[in-house]
Amino acid sequence: AAIWRSGVCCTMSGSQTHEWANKVRESFEDFIEQFSSMPVTHDTSTAEEPPVHDYMEQCKVMRQDERTTMYIDFQHMQEHDTQLADSIIVDYYYVEPFLKQGLRNVVRKEHPGYSADSKEFYVCFYNLPTQLCIRDLKSDKVAKLVSFSGTVTRTSEVRPELLSGVFQCLVCGTLSDPVEQQFKYCEPTKCKNASCPNRTAWRLETSNAEQSKFVDWQRVRVQENATEIPAGSMPRTLDVILRGDLVERAKAGDKCVFSGTLIVIPDVAQLAAPGERLEMVSKVDARNPTDGVQGLKALGCRELTYRMAFVASFVKPADMGANQHNIRDESDETVLESFSAAEKDLIDRMKTTPNIYHKLANSMAPTIYGHDEIKRGILLMLFGGVHKQSPEDGTKLRGDINCCLVGDPSTAKSNFLKYVCSILPRAVYASGKASSAAGLTASVTKDDETSEFCIEAGALMLADHGICCIDEFDKMETRDQVAIHEAMEQQTISIAKAGISATLNARASILAAANPQDGRYDRSKTLRQNLNLSSAIMSRFDLFFVVLDEQDDCTDLAIAKHIVGLHQHSNLDHSIAKPDYSTSEVQRYIRYARSLKPKLSPEASRLLVKSYTELRREDLSDGGIGSYRVTVRQLEAMIRLGEARARVDLEPTITARHIAEAARLLKQSIIHVSHDDVSFDIDDDTHDEELMRKAEEAEQQMQAEQQQRQQDEHGPDLDDAKRVSSVSYEKFQKVSRSIAWYIRHHEDDQQTSGLRQGDVVEWYLNQQDELTTIEALAAERRLVKRIIQRLVKIDNTLIVVSEPEQSEAGERP
Repeated sequence: AAIWRSGVCCTMSGSQTHEWANKVRESFEDFIEQFSSMPVTHDTSTAEEPPVHDYMEQCKVMRQDERTTMYIDFQHMQEHDTQLADSIIVDYYYVEPFLKQGLRNVVRKEHPGYSADSKEFYVCFYNLPTQLCIRDLKSDKVAKLVSFSGTVTRTSEVRPELLSGVFQCLVCGTLSDPVEQQFKYCEPTKCKNASCPNRTAWRLETSNAEQSKFVDWQRVRVQENATEIPAGSMPRTLDVILRGDLVERAKAGDKCVFSGTLIVIPDVAQLAAPGERLEMVSKVDARNPTDGVQGLKALGCRELTYRMAFVASFVKPADMGANQHNIRDESDETVLESFSAAEKDLIDRMKTTPNIYHKLANSMAPTIYGHDEIKRGILLMLFGGVHKQSPEDGTKLRGDINCCLVGDPSTAKSNFLKYVCSILPRAVYASGKASSAAGLTASVTKDDETSEFCIEAGALMLADHGICCIDEFDKMETRDQVAIHEAMEQQTISIAKAGISATLNARASILAAANPQDGRYDRSKTLRQNLNLSSAIMSRFDLFFVVLDEQDDCTDLAIAKHIVGLHQHSNLDHSIAKPDYSTSEVQRYIRYARSLKPKLSPEASRLLVKSYTELRREDLSDGGIGSYRVTVRQLEAMIRLGEARARVDLEPTITARHIAEAARLLKQSIIHVSHDDVSFDIDDDTHDEELMRKAEEAEQQMQAEQQQRQQDEHGPDLDDAKRVSSVSYEKFQKVSRSIAWYIRHHEDDQQTSGLRQGDVVEWYLNQQDELTTIEALAAERRLVKRIIQRLVKIDNTLIVVSEPEQSEAGERP
């Protein structure tokens, strides 16, 4: 039967509207029983096979899984019956009970034992033709079937909601008929017992589940997407009601699409708020004073305040766009099941591609020229390490990788952060200067309606299982930096405020960008001196990338051509080196790789230990002048980077090759400080010529022939020795440490105090295998003697035990 156009529903009488709604229900039942998405074929061989009815099969699944919700693709309904689809869109709120009844009838017909009267069935529509934003939800959309997208910022606990209640009269004990609840607690107006005068004394009957019907209820607060906010406007929020199987489908930080209807409800919080309200009172005169008036009429009428709410019938994660994927999923099994056979074949072909690691890195941020090391680090951060938990005590080890970009202005640091936010659905962008500790972690606020304290999610909570990008990280206040210490290492946020004591999850990677204190990075200072960051927070970053704006004609020309081409063409068509893979392919590959959990091989374990001990030794030899002290956290960082590197190759085992790349990236983070050359005071050399001459004579007595050859070369080079008055800082440190180590080691073994200068020089020269010519050997000898004199006269590292007159020229530290 044809359905009346729902646009004339408002002109019908009550009986006509009810008859029209029953026709909608009948057509809906026909749709469930008859629709099949299989294409119609004219092949006679398959003509005898009955078609598969999609929603009848879903009824069987509902029976098996004990579910009461049917999910209907709205495109199927439009293909089957356009008039039915239009009627449901325009008058959804009115026909929804009839649709539920139609689903109950179909289930009762197919599965008589499952469709009990106590069960409440629901119909959910998805894939609607249009998707709105929160600002488009105006009063003309009330009671219609619409869908919109937004970001969930707060979720309430799941509570039971009373749909229809049976009340017992406390006077005569008579049970009332079921009372439908209208967005508030509704009681019967009077007892159905004619002889009972009761109108107020009622008790809800909850002993029998078939009488009063309850359903799970949850309220989530949805905020406007950042891309939909007009310029100069604040983001708007909307409360969404979830019922039945939809509860716990949306978590704080999720970008979701909601389908349902817009409703108008009284704003209870505004009515209960203190302050003056508009009231209408009767005329005030001598016969009708304002004091002492009794009765409801004299109280006047208060102005009612209404607000919008959204009752959702379906919720799903929002897609990033065409062929976009969420690379960070919680369940590895669901990730592997979500890939089709064609997608798995494409991933296998990418895996066997030579240099897949470099090609994937080049596909990161293709609009940014160069910075290959940073792109490799961000790629490994996206792949991430493996989260581990001890089975004995439940200790958790984080697998997320934290990176920090440090460098001069105009080196594309913020562009890297924006790129990461654009390819991940659970990525949050924040600015360090404009963010507080509560805004980054979590805050405790009071609910407007219930007056209860609840937890408001911060940036790190919203980025759970994602990445939190923090720009201007060095501009953060010290107390705000301390607040994220726990989130960066333990990946939890502990709160003890206003009677709420909770530990929240913040399993997110942190990608930070910071500027040096003096505007530009000073290579003569350490990374700690260049940044306004504490050592505690610096050790929590796995990778530091220092970006320097150095002048180079070839690089400047290439960057200029790249940027001008972007402004001219607005794409990468002009670029010679185009990315090997699209963003969708990279996301699909990363999402598949994150389901793997590679294990360490014995060779990789040995290389890990060796690399860590070398880093500790180098850090000690530098005297603490590197970027930061190497701690056990750097060892764990190497393990996480090795796991991420193995995931790039889709290998179940971490090999030595993967650990070598992890160690190389980590060494890039330890920026050594550049020092000026060490100069030797020529005047001091002139005053010490007598001491050097006597030392030469002592050496000649022991090794006459060798000293004779060297003395022949020493004469004409005295002027050259005076002219060469400086040496590089690295060379000076190497020679001085070697000399000090040899003297200390010899004193401990021989139980003597000091060594002859000639013996020290000869030992050092014997260690230098690269000196192959007489000229090089003589130059090195002069350099070592100058360094010894500086260590004695200026640095006071060595002291003279005896003078050369006693034939004992020796020094000891």
